[in-house]
Amino acid sequence: MAGTFALVLDTATFDGASDRGVGTAGSGSSSASALFLDGERIRYSADYAKQSGLAFASVERRVLSPVLNVTGTVTFDPASVAAVGARISGRVRRLYKLEGDTVHAGELLADIESAELGKAQANLLAARARADAATVNERREKRLAEAGVSSMRDAELAQDIATRARAELVAANQRVGAMGGTRDGSDLGVLRLRAPIGGKIIERNVWRGQRIEPTHTAFRIADLSSVWVELAVFERQIATIRHGDRVDLLPAGAGGKMLAGVVDYVGDVIDVDTRTAPVRVVVDHPAIILRPGQSLRARIHLSVRSEPSLVVPQTSVTNIDGNRTVFVYHAPDGIEPRTVRVGGRDAERVEILSGLRTGESVVTSGVTALRSNVFRE
Repeated sequence: MAGTFALVLDTATFDGASDRGVGTAGSGSSSASALFLDGERIRYSADYAKQSGLAFASVERRVLSPVLNVTGTVTFDPASVAAVGARISGRVRRLYKLEGDTVHAGELLADIESAELGKAQANLLAARARADAATVNERREKRLAEAGVSSMRDAELAQDIATRARAELVAANQRVGAMGGTRDGSDLGVLRLRAPIGGKIIERNVWRGQRIEPTHTAFRIADLSSVWVELAVFERQIATIRHGDRVDLLPAGAGGKMLAGVVDYVGDVIDVDTRTAPVRVVVDHPAIILRPGQSLRARIHLSVRSEPSLVVPQTSVTNIDGNRTVFVYHAPDGIEPRTVRVGGRDAERVEILSGLRTGESVVTSGVTALRSNVFRE
C-alpha cells in the first residue's frame, strides 16, 4: 500500500474468522460487515458491491482539457448603455418615461424649459431673416451693376454683407444644434430630451419642476441584451487563458441554470492589491436575465493543450489523512487504497502524476462509503 492509513478494521478481530465478514468497529451495518481485510487489500462481498453501488473505470492516457473555476460580476456593455443629459440649464416641464420603461431610439423622455435655448433659437430666426434679406439685396445689386444702373462698388458691398449674414446664420444654427433644440421655429425655449439608443431606463434623476444644469445626468438607458462579465483571475493562472475560450456561467439566483459565453479580452495589467487580472466574457442575448452588479461563478474551458497523461474520473479521488487517494480494483473482489499525486483537471477528469499505471481500474462510485467504512476521518 503506497500510503499509511488508519484502518478501522482491526486485524485482531480476524483470528479464526477468515471465512466470515467482520464489520467496521461499532458500525453494525450489514453492508459494512461484508468488508474484510486480506493483507493490504480490502475484500468485499457481492452484497456490499450492490448495496454501496460500487463502479469502476480504467486508468486512461489521454489529453486533458483543463478547466478553471473563478468568480465574477456582471457589468454593462459600454456600447449598449447611454447617459442622457440636458446640455443646458433649464427646468423640467414634463416627464414621458420612468424607471423600468422600455424605449426605442429617438423616443421622447422629457421636456426641459430653457430661457438660454429660447434666446439662441430667437437669434437663429433673426439671423435667418438677415441672411435672406442680405442675399436678396446681393442679387439685386449684382443685376443693377451689370445693367450699369449702379456701381460695382455697391454690388461688392452687398456681396460682403450677405456673406457675413450667412456666416452668422451658420453660427446661430450650430449653436442651437449644440443645445439640442429645434431649428425650424417650433418649440421655442423647449428642449425635448430623446433616447439616443433603445433599451430600458435603469436610472432617472429628474422630477417635474426640477432645475437642472448641463452636467446633470437625467436618465440612463441600457440595452441588456448584451452584457459583459468581468472575471477576476489570479496572476499564476492568467497565462493559461486565451481569447475565444469557452466559458460556462452560473449566475447567483438562477436556480442552477447555466449560460454560455466566450472570453473576449484577457487583461494586460495585474492589480497589485488583489494579484488578479480582469478577464472579460461577452454574453449576447442571455436566456436568463443578467443584472449589472450580479455575482456569478464561471468555469473557463482552457484551450491550452498538452501531451497525453494518465487520467481518472474526478469522483475516484478522495482525501484520506491529508493524502489524495484512490481505491485500485484487484479482480475479483479486492480493493487497494493507494496514495496518488494529482495534477490538472477538466470538467470530469483529473490528471495522475504518480501512483497509477495505464490499464489499472479504480473505484468511481461508492468511494465515500468505502472511506467511511474503512478509514477513520
